[in-house]
Amino acid sequence: MQRVMTRLRITNPVSLEIAVSRPGSVRDALMAELTIGESYFFREPAQLRFFAEDLLPEWNATWPVGRRLRVLSTACAGGQEPYSLAILLKEKNWTRPHRIVGTDISEARLEGAKKATFTKWSLRTMSQDRINRWFQNDGTKYDLDPSIARDVEFAPMNLAEQFPPEMNAQDAIFCRNVLIYFDIPTITRIAERLLNALSPEGWLFLGASDLHIADLTPCEAVVLPGATAYRRCSEGVSGYSLRNAPLTLIEPLTESVDQLPFAGSGPAGNSLDVFDEIESGEPAPSDHHFRKADHPADILLVAEAASAGSSTESADSRAAEIRQLANQGLLKEAGKALAAALETHPRSADLHLLESVLLSEAGRWADAERAARRALYLDRTLTLAHVALGDALAKQGDARAAKRNFESAAALIAAAERRGDTADTDGVPLARLLHIVRAHLSAMGGGSPDRGHSVFRKS
Repeated sequence: MQRVMTRLRITNPVSLEIAVSRPGSVRDALMAELTIGESYFFREPAQLRFFAEDLLPEWNATWPVGRRLRVLSTACAGGQEPYSLAILLKEKNWTRPHRIVGTDISEARLEGAKKATFTKWSLRTMSQDRINRWFQNDGTKYDLDPSIARDVEFAPMNLAEQFPPEMNAQDAIFCRNVLIYFDIPTITRIAERLLNALSPEGWLFLGASDLHIADLTPCEAVVLPGATAYRRCSEGVSGYSLRNAPLTLIEPLTESVDQLPFAGSGPAGNSLDVFDEIESGEPAPSDHHFRKADHPADILLVAEAASAGSSTESADSRAAEIRQLANQGLLKEAGKALAAALETHPRSADLHLLESVLLSEAGRWADAERAARRALYLDRTLTLAHVALGDALAKQGDARAAKRNFESAAALIAAAERRGDTADTDGVPLARLLHIVRAHLSAMGGGSPDRGHSVFRKS
């Protein structure tokens, strides 16, 4: 605030308070200081993939002729998010009428968004083919194709105030990494407004860092592959469901597909082979496919638990190396490194959990179960290992044992909440892990201990 006052030659806080109470240059200057206005194209791709590959085909097949698609992107900064949605509609050959609106509290940012001109940094997760298709590069700036730019409208909107009536009946609302700026009562009010602004079949997408709103207002939290979304509910209580969402602790986020085989039992009793068979082109024992990563952020390896034994630091270092290899898409090398690390550090719970994650992704549930049991033998408090074991058991049809492990995970999460340790559990954001556990328990018709305020239902 002092920087804004100095730059705009405002002499006292009262004058600043009066100036920011209405839209204009002073409010925009303060918002620029208080908030992060930086964004980029195709951010949080798991949500966008679900929107493009699941929702759009479903709506196109079931909606009556002439039904218009309405999409709202709030706090859109420079417009990268609504423009990404417009690109997806073009790429998916969406021919129905549609309206995409991007909003922000800063009118200056909206004016910048309307220009549809970006730096390479805003395009950093896009493939070169996609950039060449939708942008013109003059050497320093990238101008968006006018057919995309014309598809997006922009309007000022303050989320902390009542929404304009024209923002209602949205089929998809993206409000990502915005609620972190508000206190709990304000988040609750905004969440209620966002949910009420949805159409009956609408979906709300929040950011990974935003609060879990199902604890604040009645809604349905839906665990998706690599993401969580929210929907309106009529029961007046929050519910949890899974939609095409296996336990995905390595999340493949790009479009190309390569197969990764897992061969038989490797050294030191672990289930991973040293991956020499990959060179021979032998078929994989399952039909599971990995997607090949084009960018380090495209595969998120999130099994970061505490190691056991006297070699903790060294085992942690090896686990970090394996995660880095997987993040780069070097899955063969990651498999070799993991097999070697387990030979050297057979007492590392982290490495056995990582083994279970990789095997689960390959669809080798029995081997994944054994690896998760080894991790829990070494560390019973490893929450993510309980989830991994529960998922492996559920995939093999042992619902009773799976439910016990999900309940154990829920109890560990509740204990972490009571300690105030709400940031991460075994390297996974607590809210994300809580969504997974609740959804699994809901699908099994059960609830989690120590969370009597939550109501679960089958879905």
